[in-house]
Amino acid sequence: MNRFLFVFSLLPLFMACSKMDDKPAQGNDSLLSRRMDIDPLPEIKPKKDTATGLLIDQSSLRSPEHEVMLQRFNAVEVARIYHAFREIRKPGITEEQINKFTKEKKITVDELKAILEEGDRLGWGKH
Repeated sequence: MNRFLFVFSLLPLFMACSKMDDKPAQGNDSLLSRRMDIDPLPEIKPKKDTATGLLIDQSSLRSPEHEVMLQRFNAVEVARIYHAFREIRKPGITEEQINKFTKEKKITVDELKAILEEGDRLGWGKH
């Protein structure tokens, strides 16, 4: 009986170890291979800023992390990078192609993802 409990308690440990992969998780890399489909938001009434009285369109606001990633680029650079990457943005894109592109444009992969997300959000990839 004691042997049975000992073997039974070690079984989950062996099962967990047998499924280890050497390949790291890709995360949000699907953004690099296909366009992000964003559903149109229902008509939202803009909020009024109490300090200035201006209307704020919530759909145009970005997260602070997204803002930081795009801070060093102007609008023209974002558009150029988005459209340049569009030619190689296909399922099956290799890590080598991504690295070559980021080195060429002198950007990081995270900045590239932020640019692609911005372009997709603005509807640049729909044509």
